[in-house]
Amino acid sequence: RVALPESAAAALRLAPGGEPLTLTDRATDRALTVEITGLYRPADTSAPYWLLDELGGRGQRTVDFTTYGPLLTGPKALAAPLVAPGPTGWLATADYAALDTSTTDALARAATAGAARLAEDPALGPGASAETGLPQVLERSERALTVSRTTLLVVALQLVLLAGYALLLVARLLSTERAGETGLLLARGASRRRVAALAAVEAL
Repeated sequence: RVALPESAAAALRLAPGGEPLTLTDRATDRALTVEITGLYRPADTSAPYWLLDELGGRGQRTVDFTTYGPLLTGPKALAAPLVAPGPTGWLATADYAALDTSTTDALARAATAGAARLAEDPALGPGASAETGLPQVLERSERALTVSRTTLLVVALQLVLLAGYALLLVARLLSTERAGETGLLLARGASRRRVAALAAVEAL
C-alpha cells in the first residue's frame, strides 16, 4: 500500500482504490505490484523537507525517461525483501533564535567542518556524503546586513546635514531680525551690556 503524488497520479490516470500499480526494477526486471491507497500534494515545494526528494516535490520529471514519485509507504514495506535497497538520507535543521552577528563567522566554519566530519564518520558506512548550504546563506546575509548598515549611515548623515543647514538658516534669519531690534534699542539709549543680557536671556 502506497500514497502517490497527485501530479503523478493525474499523469498516470491512477486513483486510490483503482487499478493496482506495477513497478519494475530496471536493474533486475523484477516486478512489484502495489495498491494505491492515498494521494498527497506538497504544501510548499520550497520547504527544506523536499531537498531530500530528487524530484523536488514535483511528483514527476522527464529527462531521457519520465520518473514519478516518490511513493510513500510504511517502514515494514521498506524492510521487505521485495524492495531493492537504496540510499538513506537525513535532513538536519537548526534553531537560529539565539544567532547574532557576532557568531556568524564561527557558525559558518563549524558547519563546513561538521559536514566534513559526518562524511568521514565510519558509523555512516562507505560512500557517505554530507552537504550544507549554511555558509553561503550566512555570507549572503552578512552582505545584505552590510548594505543595510551603509544605507542607514548615509541616511543619518543626510539628516544631520539637513538639520545643520536648517539651524544655520534659522540663525541667519534671527540674526537679521535681531540686528534691527538691537539698532533700535541702542538708538533709544540702551547700553551694549543690557542688549547683550537681553540676547542671552532670549537664547535660554
